[in-house]
Amino acid sequence: MFEGMRRHASWIIIVIASVFILSMAIGGISSIFIKKPFVGLIAGQKIYPEEYREYLKNAYTNYAQQNPEKEIDEKTAEEINEQTWTNLVQQILFNKEIKKRHIKITNDDVVEKLKKPSDDIKSIPDFQTDGVFDYEKYEEVLLENPEFAAWVEARIRANLPYEKLYEDVKAEVTVTEEDMEEKYIEENDKAVASVIYFDLNSIEEKENTEEELQQYYEDHKEDYKKDPACKYKYVNIKLKTSEADKQIAKTKIDSVYILLINGADFAQTAITFSQGPSAPQGGDLGWFARGRMVKEFEDVAFSLKNGEISEPVITQFGWHIIKVFGSRKNEQGEEEIQASHILFKVDPSEATKQNLDVLAWDLYEKAKKTGIEKSAEDLSYEITETREFYENASFIGGIGREEEMIRFAFENKVGKLHEPVKIKSGDFIIAELSYKVGIHYQEFSEVEARIKRDLANEKKLAEVTQKAEEFIQANQPDSYMAAAEKDGWKIIEAPDVTLKKTISGLRNDPVLNEEILKKEADEYTGLVKGEFGAYIAFIKDRIKPDMEKFEAEKDKLLEEEQINSENEHLNVWFKDLTEKAEILDNRAEFFGN
Repeated sequence: MFEGMRRHASWIIIVIASVFILSMAIGGISSIFIKKPFVGLIAGQKIYPEEYREYLKNAYTNYAQQNPEKEIDEKTAEEINEQTWTNLVQQILFNKEIKKRHIKITNDDVVEKLKKPSDDIKSIPDFQTDGVFDYEKYEEVLLENPEFAAWVEARIRANLPYEKLYEDVKAEVTVTEEDMEEKYIEENDKAVASVIYFDLNSIEEKENTEEELQQYYEDHKEDYKKDPACKYKYVNIKLKTSEADKQIAKTKIDSVYILLINGADFAQTAITFSQGPSAPQGGDLGWFARGRMVKEFEDVAFSLKNGEISEPVITQFGWHIIKVFGSRKNEQGEEEIQASHILFKVDPSEATKQNLDVLAWDLYEKAKKTGIEKSAEDLSYEITETREFYENASFIGGIGREEEMIRFAFENKVGKLHEPVKIKSGDFIIAELSYKVGIHYQEFSEVEARIKRDLANEKKLAEVTQKAEEFIQANQPDSYMAAAEKDGWKIIEAPDVTLKKTISGLRNDPVLNEEILKKEADEYTGLVKGEFGAYIAFIKDRIKPDMEKFEAEKDKLLEEEQINSENEHLNVWFKDLTEKAEILDNRAEFFGN
């Protein structure tokens, strides 16, 4: 490959980065014959623990190299885990799209890429002269260094398919001159207006009779039509720390307490051992009065003398050792202390988690025989029923983002029991499909509050429109504004009315904008009946689109709109690609939350 390139020495090097270029290669580790639980399922491809562990390891290494001064704390580790999973999902989905679209990379494609060095290469000092990228230096290194040349080619071949996919998706969007002209006119056809607003909320709400509500329900029944839906009855067995977990943490903090009473420096010990957010500051909590801390912590802290160290004390956050450094009265005369602490969190142990697993499967086995309600009652578990959820939903109310459970519901009959599901919090869900219905209408009782509101607004809108009509009959156009002010109607100044821009001070009523733009300066609209009231507008000025300016700038505008439309299409495409893919995330079972 590079022998051919060297015969064409007027170009060179590297690859561009794009939204589609991900650093990790997929498929380097084969798990196809490994029969054991998997971390995730992405569009039919299983990800096994060893694989994902390698991805995480690479991600941690990359983070450490890019952020040498930053510690990978619990929050950062969780963020790295999430980003690693997201990258993996993207990579697999993109690879499938590349295959589906028959995207291929040729030698000519690589050659073209070599002609356009990327910014990261241009910025390397060895390839610059007086701070400016020197193409000849770059070319010379490529031609004389086979290892570098091989690395460049490999990088291009790895990344170019994703760039081509990106271009392929963008090519699905074409903005025409007619589209751009229509948008230009829409954005530049403007008016300045004063609007008399007959606000429906100025009308006192009337009581609705039961007959009126029922009739409204029947007349608008299609508004309450719902897609096929399901519900689960479920038990949530929560992951809680046990007494044994508390004692494990207590043993650890007791050891630290012994160090402290034997003379260890409190601040340095906190930096080394504390699991609280104040650890980097030596556990320093600053000055605080009563009411700032939880009661158990506060009671001990305010009982200490200056320089005294407490024995370990338990709170909802874990075990603490507290040291007080000073006390004083604040401006309000309240007692304040300056204190530091060392915190050992009480986390569920592996034994606790395993015990929860046993409890979940025990309930599941009993529920298979007697049903979820009877088995939950026998074992004193609380049972809950979800709200309706639909086939295109991404989560189930009360349970969370469990897309596999949604698929299960629509593929099975009422009464079918789902195997225990470990959710992100570490809790277990044992659920039974309790309800399933096709296209249906919400019951009157479910939408009664909405009907009362809508019917009340409908009545108020009719009444305020009638008052607006009476206003027109009682006044001449040249006295509208004075009469409106006298009668207490709102007058809204609208200095920049376009077809789709909401007028400041009003809710979005597009019909008003349309009627204003139909008029010329010094004209009134007729009575405009909208969704939120009625309006009369006086047009103070009209600004028509400058089509000569459009002709002069249309190429630039067309280019900008093409880029914007491509980006918007790209976002929609990726969202649709992700939503349609079968993605099962079991990471919590292997790598924590």
